[in-house]
Amino acid sequence: MRIRTYEDREYWSRVYRLGDHLVKEHVALDGNDGESEFDDKILRAAKGKEILDVGCGDGSFTLEIAKRAKRVVGVDFSEEALARAMKDQSITTRENVRFQQADANSLPFADAEFDAVISRRGPVTANRRTLSEAYRVLKRNGLLMEITIGEKDKENLGKIFGRGQMYGIKERIAISKKRMLERARFRGIVTRDYIATEIFPSMKRLVIRLNDSPIIPGFDAKKDERFLTTVERRCRTPRGIETPAHRVTIIARK
Repeated sequence: MRIRTYEDREYWSRVYRLGDHLVKEHVALDGNDGESEFDDKILRAAKGKEILDVGCGDGSFTLEIAKRAKRVVGVDFSEEALARAMKDQSITTRENVRFQQADANSLPFADAEFDAVISRRGPVTANRRTLSEAYRVLKRNGLLMEITIGEKDKENLGKIFGRGQMYGIKERIAISKKRMLERARFRGIVTRDYIATEIFPSMKRLVIRLNDSPIIPGFDAKKDERFLTTVERRCRTPRGIETPAHRVTIIARK
């Protein structure tokens, strides 16, 4: 069974095409989903180093890394995302950062070129080939750092719809990713799970998320109306529509 996650290209292509027209979400977070904490770890690790950001998107975080790093290269498959990244780079006039189009399955870089390969919900641990490429471009003792979606993310919605990006995943993502990393010869592997609660103030706000993400594949508000009614009944609390947010952080060395 194919795991549909935020790494899906069709999702990101749609997001980047929307650009400034993307509807802003209104959602509260109860607890720690690990995102900010992991970003801080990346920024600390980047100080004075040469960094490859795989799946850099619009480059906003890549530019933050560039404030600390010796050099950073951001790669993504999306021309739309990279155009935005390069536009923002031109405003900063920062010269130690470069953006280019590339596929994680075939990175256009020399062996042992980077001190760290980082990926925020990106494709580095997607398969054996992407891991092999990350391993190849890392220097000896280089770091791999990634945050990805966990198996419990939006679990209650998946059960109601009978489908979902993580629906039917039995093994813990942290365990399956660690096994993949071991097979790719990484060492010192540390994973950590973060589970928080996302609270949508209304069904309208939840539908915006479902329309603009791969959480429920093939989501259609009209066709899926009966499922939304069930979500309203089962998942609404005095705070709003509640659903789990599950992230897994991964740190390993070559």
